[in-house]
Amino acid sequence: MQKQLICETLRFHADRPDGDSSSIVRLGVDRSDATRMMEKAAGSESEFQLDEIHVLFAALVSAPVLMPSEEVFYERIGFFREQAFALAGGLMSAIGATPDRIGNPSGSD
Repeated sequence: MQKQLICETLRFHADRPDGDSSSIVRLGVDRSDATRMMEKAAGSESEFQLDEIHVLFAALVSAPVLMPSEEVFYERIGFFREQAFALAGGLMSAIGATPDRIGNPSGSD
């Protein structure tokens, strides 16, 4: 179920006709990379890099914003908005529970 929700929100973004610039603002990647992420999420590989998790998170939280109603969201995605937000929150919780391997982004360790 979670895979399908992620794939459908990525498909929504990859299929949008408003161009790659808009996709980069929404997701941080162009539409072809959104399609690649959708294929990866649909596959059996379950490991994602941090920048890829950002794309998943961005797709989940921005898709509900771009659709005018719960009904439109459900008809297009097949899930409720609350499920997308809950899954995005779950991604954040999972990231928060893992050790920070990036280090201090300010450069002062």
